[in-house]
Amino acid sequence: MSDMLETFVRKGIENEIKTNYPHIQHPAGMYAKVVQVKTDNEKYVYTLKILDKTLNVDNDFPEIPNVKSSIRAQKEDIVAVLLLYGGSDVFVLGRCER
Repeated sequence: MSDMLETFVRKGIENEIKTNYPHIQHPAGMYAKVVQVKTDNEKYVYTLKILDKTLNVDNDFPEIPNVKSSIRAQKEDIVAVLLLYGGSDVFVLGRCER
């Protein structure tokens, strides 16, 4: 009986998170690999691929194009990025030396 109750509560919590708090399903700060770099006036425009914590490509995320930043990075660099409140706006925090 307790297994059924635990399963019921767990499913309820998972559904509540998916419905009302989708931004907590993934961390706000992540690693990304620079796939492409362009310049636009004094800004850099990147195409990024999100990585997991072991720096492998995270296939849960598509490539993210048109990420503008004043921070300079080169193709194949690893950068730290931030997605505020689970949104789709990506902010480059800086290059990661690992």
